[in-house]
Amino acid sequence: MDAPPATPTRPQWRQRLITAFALVLLVAIAAVLAAGFRRDPQDIKTGSIGKAAASFALDRLDGSGPLRLDDYRGRVVVLNFWASWCIPCKQENPVLAAVWDRYRSTTDVVLIGVVYQDSIDAAREYTERLGNTWPSVIDADGRTAIAYGVFGIPEKFFITPDGTVAGRHVGAIDQETLISGIEAIRQRR
Repeated sequence: MDAPPATPTRPQWRQRLITAFALVLLVAIAAVLAAGFRRDPQDIKTGSIGKAAASFALDRLDGSGPLRLDDYRGRVVVLNFWASWCIPCKQENPVLAAVWDRYRSTTDVVLIGVVYQDSIDAAREYTERLGNTWPSVIDADGRTAIAYGVFGIPEKFFITPDGTVAGRHVGAIDQETLISGIEAIRQRR
């Protein structure tokens, strides 16, 4: 006659419970990560839209002194957070250059680059190598990026002439989207 199956002892029961809990936790973490990776970063909401743009006075990358956002009141401002090590920043640079060439002679639109988590030397070499002529500033301590709620670079903020954040674009931008963002603000006047 066979012996009846042994019931788990208390230590075995506890080990099975811990293993089951760890497995459920891993499945939950995997589900959260899968949902997050499926999300389009351009859909990430920010609390800055419709609010006053965070004012700043930052040193210009070219060393010519501070640049104050408030000095550009009355103009459409596109703030572009970027870094020399950022691959999508390099990919979108021809778009920024083309749009800057289109608007640079106007008095109502300005593109301002904000160097994000990068060295001054690397950022200067990058702008010189790519021939960027729009003003860029150095956000050395990251406070400006924090004030805007920067999620990841490149990231653009569209600011109205009255200083309100009208829109945001996360990731590399195409020329049509950039021009549409600028023109939507210009047409509100």
